Amino acid sequence: MTDNTKLMYNDVEYDVSDLDDREAYWHAQVKALRKRIANARFELDQLVAAERSFSSTLINSLSKETNNDDVA
Repeated sequence: MTDNTKLMYNDVEYDVSDLDDREAYWHAQVKALRKRIANARFELDQLVAAERSFSSTLINSLSKETNNDDVA
């Protein structure tokens, strides 16, 4: 898809205004799903970064406990 008035499928460009009602509905579904997928990826990136941060903090804390046990 190139913009809101045209779409590409199998190297053929179509005018969105030429779509029948069913095709326009499917086109709208595809656009909405692509947006939801992009948003889900964005949120997943945030979750992965947060999980890595918490894991790193936990590992650092456990390493300090292990080092303190060795000293005592």
